[in-house]
Amino acid sequence: MGYFDAPPGERVLREFTIRRDPLGHWVASETHGLSEGVFFNFKEAFRFAVREADGNPDRVHVEPVLAFSEH
Repeated sequence: MGYFDAPPGERVLREFTIRRDPLGHWVASETHGLSEGVFFNFKEAFRFAVREADGNPDRVHVEPVLAFSEH
């Protein structure tokens, strides 16, 4: 069931993914596209995601950081 298929008044559990963008910023994105934030450090991105996920850190997922190589 998708977010927009939920019956009126039914609570949707919000989950987030944190990743780095190509510019090195930390991006916290809600899986249903409901909210997103861009941060300069991981700590702030994680704090935002946990707060938005009703304080549940188990609903925050972190993508592995890929090394950017310069040529």
